[in-house]
Formats: sequence, structure tokens, C-alpha cells
Amino acid sequence: MSDALNASAGGDPLAALRGRAAATGDAGLIAAVAAAERAHETLALERASLQSRLAASSTNLERELTKLRTLGRVAETVNSSLELDVVLRHVLDTAVEVMKAERGFVMIADAGGKLELTTTYGIDRATVEGDDMRPSQTTVRRVFETGEPIVTTDAQQDPRFNVNLSVRALRLRSIICVPLAIKARTIGVVYLDSRVAPGLFSPHDPDLLTAFANQAALAIENARLFEALRVRVAEISRLEQLQARVLGSITSGVITVDGRGSIASFNDAAAETFGIGGATMLGRPVRALEALIPGITVILEDNLMPTKPTELEANHPTRGTLQLEVRTAPLDLPEDTGPHGWAIAVTDLTERRKLERLHAADVEQRRAIGDAFARYLAPHVVEQLMRAPGGVALGGERATATVLFADIVAFTELAERLDAEDVVDILNHFFSAAVQIVFENDGLLDKFYGDGLMVVFGPPRVRADDATRALAVAAALHDAAATILADGKPLQLAIGIATGDVVAGHIGSPKRMDYTVIGDAANLASRLQGAAPPGRTYVDDRTYKRVSDAPPAEKMIAKIRGRTEPVTIFALG
Repeated sequence: MSDALNASAGGDPLAALRGRAAATGDAGLIAAVAAAERAHETLALERASLQSRLAASSTNLERELTKLRTLGRVAETVNSSLELDVVLRHVLDTAVEVMKAERGFVMIADAGGKLELTTTYGIDRATVEGDDMRPSQTTVRRVFETGEPIVTTDAQQDPRFNVNLSVRALRLRSIICVPLAIKARTIGVVYLDSRVAPGLFSPHDPDLLTAFANQAALAIENARLFEALRVRVAEISRLEQLQARVLGSITSGVITVDGRGSIASFNDAAAETFGIGGATMLGRPVRALEALIPGITVILEDNLMPTKPTELEANHPTRGTLQLEVRTAPLDLPEDTGPHGWAIAVTDLTERRKLERLHAADVEQRRAIGDAFARYLAPHVVEQLMRAPGGVALGGERATATVLFADIVAFTELAERLDAEDVVDILNHFFSAAVQIVFENDGLLDKFYGDGLMVVFGPPRVRADDATRALAVAAALHDAAATILADGKPLQLAIGIATGDVVAGHIGSPKRMDYTVIGDAANLASRLQGAAPPGRTYVDDRTYKRVSDAPPAEKMIAKIRGRTEPVTIFALG
């Protein structure tokens, strides 16, 4: 029977005992078997649970190992670039990939400690900076200020987050935010979240992501330093190019010497001045300038700072002796603590000094010519001639002129009674005084004729007071003649003055010409002079009316030779 029970149980001890208890009806045995069966079931359940936990733990461990391997592998990629934008993109893409996140962004602090959004994933900038993400901004600020990561497996159930309406409205589930830190300094944060899966981030993820973030922070900082260095190098290059253009555009020679006493720059103007290649001077000691600028080292070594430019002579290989103007100035920068450099400005005065000497000689020559012409012409005609000698040509222009003729009365009879030397002496005495009077009143001494002279007021520079000055000259000529004795008696003049339209210009031939006026006014003035008695001046009506304060005169109607109609004249004197 025992063999039969064992066979029916199929080798199962509990089954055999269950059969024996049933066969014998032993209540105790039956209870023991039931208890054994319950214990067996409990052990089986525990075993299944343990196997399940072991499987889950193995899965989690494999997941963590995968994350760790991925972070380690991608960290190399993050550190493979020095481009800041590239590094930031690698950092965020790696974090999203490893953490299986839905969205994310990176924020970096500026120099003032203000967080600025740099890179996003699965979310646009406007959303991050808008009101919908304000709770996330609060989280980001807290992580940045404390340096402690924050993680939640289900924001809908987490009291730190579910109090915010926007968290519930956006249905945010998993959130993780870790600092980007270099030693004890936080430079930014990495933020990730998911609106789909709760429990996406494990309790170990903050440590894992923080370790990666610390490596990323170094890469970001290196990229930022590289970017700042690149900007500085670009700025230095730009300034060097600007300096080169500025130095190249300066017409004066400019040479700079650095604090070590080496020539740092030598612009094109300096190279042209000294007839050498500027590049050959760069880097040479400052004493090399001595061959170009004698005495320059003494000026620099003694820190001599002249209050005005120094002029000195130098030798040029083809041009000979140069006349140079040299200025020096120290080059001091605020951060400099060592020896300062120098800026040397060199201006080539050789041609200028040569032109100045030629100009001085020309001025002297013109003055001599002017003095010679002034013996024959009025000052303003001489001035016009000297200013534009090439403009002197035959021809004339119409103008209004006041013409004066003055003649010594009865001088022909006087000349017959006197020696020729005395006659010439009297004429020279009178004409010297007359010329002085005419020139003082800006009159044009047209010509001397025998014992008389012709004076023009107006051309080549017509003025409103021409008639007034003509009357003043007439009165002065009478006074001057009265002081000159001839044969024991004072000279007397007869003067005629008329105003009218004339042609004024250079009359004659290209080889010999005079500046004079031709017209009815000149003819009338000559006729009035011939009709005037000794010591008197006859003035035509047009002249007299042009003088606002004309002296009292006797008005007459007279028949003048060469005129068909009577002429109104005013007798002065």
C-alpha cells in the first residue's frame, strides 16, 4: 500500500502525506499537512517576489550603467569643441538623450549674475520666458542660488509643485534641475521635464546628471573663455589694422618705440622721408634711428620733452640734406608698470623751407618791381599789376570817371627867363608834391605833360566819393603850388575837373602801353583847365552836384572851345 501511495503522489512528499492522512483519517496529520501546504505556498510567493525584485533591480542597474556609459561617452564629445554654441547644444542634447526627457533648456549666468536662456530642446524661447513656465523659473533660480539639484518623479503629486496652477495646467510629471558648477561657483543650470511619464527620473539621477553637469560646466567655461579670447584677438586685430590705416594716412612720419626700446612701428611717410623700407626698421633697437635722426637717442634717454618742435638736419641717400621737424611724446598706458614707450613724429620741412626761401626772394623782387612801378603809376594800379601780371592786356572797359587837369600858368614864359636846370628843379619840386597829394587821395596819376598833369578818379576801382576826392586834390595842389617860388613869385595853377563816362584800360601796343581813360569827360576837363584863370578851378555841373559838402562856387554859363552848346560850370578858388 505504501508503494502505491508513493507512486500516486508522483514523488511529491506533501502529496504522499496528504494521501496517508486521508487514508488513515488522522486529524493531526491532516492539519499538519494543511499547514505545510500553506507554508509552501508562502515560500513560493516570496520566491516569485524576490525573483521579480531581482529582475527589476537588474533592469535598473543596467539602465543606470547605460546612463553612466552614455554620459561618459558623450562627455568626450562635449569637451571636443571650443565653440560655445556647439558645446551648449551638446550639453542639452546629451542630457535629454540620457534622461529620456521630453523638453529642456540651459541657462547661463552673465557677469552680473543674471541667468540668461542660451539653448532649448522641445520648447521655444517665448514659452520658457513666459508666465506658463514661471514655476520652472522659480525652480531654476533656487537651484542656481543654492547649488542643490531638485528632482520630482510626479509633480502632480509633489506638494512642492502641485500647488502651482500652471504645473497642473501643463500636466508636468517628471522634473529635474541640476546646477552647472565649477568647484564652488555655479555658472548656470540644466532643466529637464516630461509631461508624459511619471517616475521618469530615479533618486540617483540628480547625482548622475550633476556629475555630467560639472564636466559640462568646465567645457562651457572653456568655450566662454575661448570666445572671450577670440573676441579680444579680433578686437586687437581690428585695432592693429585701424592703427596701420591711421599711420598710413598720416602725411608726417610716425615712429613708435616700445618699452623694451625696440622700434614697434614705422609708417609709410617715415619710410618715404628717409628713403628706406619701413619693414626693415621694425624690431631694431632705438639707436638704429640715430643714423636717420641725429641726436634722437639723447632726447629719449634724457626724457627731454621740448615745449616746441625741434628742427634738425639729416642726410638722405639721394636728396642730400633734409630739414626735419621732430616731436616726441611718451606712450603711457594705464596698466603699464614698466618703462614706457615713445612716439616720434617727423615732418619733412625740406621742400617747405625751399619754397619759403623762394617766396621770400620773390616777395623781395616783387617789392623792388613795385617800388619801380610806383614811380610811374598809382598804388592801386601797381597792386593790380603785381597781383595778376598776366592779366595786363590791351583793351578797356566802360566806367564813370572824374578827370582832373592841372597846369602851371605862364610857365612857358617863365622857362624862357630861367636856366634849364632851374626849370627842371621847379618842375620836380612841384610834381613831387603833386604826386604825393594824388596818391594820398587814391587818385590815378595818368600822365605828366610838359608843366601839367592828368589825374583820374574812379577806374580801375570806381568809388562813390571820386568827385569829392578830386576837389580835395585840386585845393591841395593850389596850396602846394603857392609854396613854390619861381623867379621870386609863387606858382599859380589853372585846374579843370569834369565827370562822365569813359573807356578805361591799357592803351598802346603789347610792348609799350599806358593805363589811361578816353572819353568826353577827359576832353571837357582839359578844356575847363584851359579856360580857368590863374589860381582858379573850373568844375562841370555833374562833378559839382556829386559833392554833398561842396565849397561855395560861382556858377557860370560859358562857351567852351569844342562845344557847340554853352556849358554850366562852377568856379572855385
